[in-house]
Amino acid sequence: MRQLSALIKVAYQSLRHRMGGVLLTLSSVALSVFVLLAVEHIRHEARSGFASSVSGVDLIVGARTGEINLLLLSVFRIGNATANVSWETLEEIKAQPQVTWIVPISLGDSHRNFRVVGTTSEFFDRYKYGRKQSLTFGYGEHFDAETEVVLGAQVAAELGYGLGDSLVLSHGMADTSFDHHDDTPLEIVGILDVTGTPVDNALFVSLEAIESIHSDGDHEEHADHEEHADHEEHSDHEDHGHPPIGKVTALLLGLGDPISTLQMQRWINEYAGEALLAILPGVALAQLWELIGNVEGVLRGISVIVFVSSIFGLNAMLMASMRERRREIEILRSIGAPSLFIFGLLIIESLLIVTLGAFIAIGGLLFSIGLVNQVLASELGGLLSSQIFYSSSLTALALIYLFALLLSLVPAFQAYTVSRTSAGSRPPV
Repeated sequence: MRQLSALIKVAYQSLRHRMGGVLLTLSSVALSVFVLLAVEHIRHEARSGFASSVSGVDLIVGARTGEINLLLLSVFRIGNATANVSWETLEEIKAQPQVTWIVPISLGDSHRNFRVVGTTSEFFDRYKYGRKQSLTFGYGEHFDAETEVVLGAQVAAELGYGLGDSLVLSHGMADTSFDHHDDTPLEIVGILDVTGTPVDNALFVSLEAIESIHSDGDHEEHADHEEHADHEEHSDHEDHGHPPIGKVTALLLGLGDPISTLQMQRWINEYAGEALLAILPGVALAQLWELIGNVEGVLRGISVIVFVSSIFGLNAMLMASMRERRREIEILRSIGAPSLFIFGLLIIESLLIVTLGAFIAIGGLLFSIGLVNQVLASELGGLLSSQIFYSSSLTALALIYLFALLLSLVPAFQAYTVSRTSAGSRPPV
């Protein structure tokens, strides 16, 4: 133990003596470890983030389209519906004995570039995320009237809204919309707690509010031409991505057991009244992950290449320093340091550089996560965890040390040979 302590002390002093080259190598190692750990962290966070966005929902039903498209639209609020589900179909699905509960979702409107979700108050009880965690209110409660709205945590934080404030909705999704529902302002009655999911970036209103908003103005302006106006109104809603009155964008279903889920999925997919698609959220999430799996592999490959390059750079630095270190080795030998001490000195130096680089990389990664989370929360409604150590990342760190140890054997053996040569060339005392 005392000899190891002496080795570390001498190695530290030796590295300080060659500070310029050591700093360059240390920066290279730190950067490569940072990239390797960051890619692994993002991979795990992306996988868990997708998986935790929705749980407790057995089926998602929408107009027939791709499974991933329906998932992105209904859960992540990405894209627009190509068709909708009629209220008559919703009632027929709801009447099926396998269905325990059903929550409709109507999309198409926005407020200052945040999506508006038309639904029922049951959404706040049925929708789960993470490990079947329920939505909770930081302030207020769910809506009970057509003139009330509930905000996700990020919407309230970014726009500076509080309970009792009023807002108006707009058609479509745009930073600046000139088509506002100014005649139907909504009062904020609830603000949800942070979930780290797309729920944070949405506003929630009742389906009655959606229908009222999209019907009152038209009926007032075109009372004498009601049928013609209604047709124009429906067309306008479709142009903006909002479903016509009496239709919804998607349905969230809860069923009693897995067998009922599969039976209901088949019944909906073969439904003759409309072209519908029922998807299992877990299966669709797995398919979505497969699409980005190739990107994940490429990123991991790049990070490994970057790290291998830095380790070879470390090895090259140690070997290049051997000429100028002959004098150092001779001094160590003259004071009684054995050749194995010199051999261990080079290995300890290599591992010290890797250790310092790993600590710098970990600190830099935690700092970067704090910065990136500010952007992710506002843009995607998600957050990266500060828990950066997984079994895979710990395995990667172990392989890093093993690889550094193996490569350091070359300059260490070279130093050992030099020490033996210098010892043999000294005249006997």
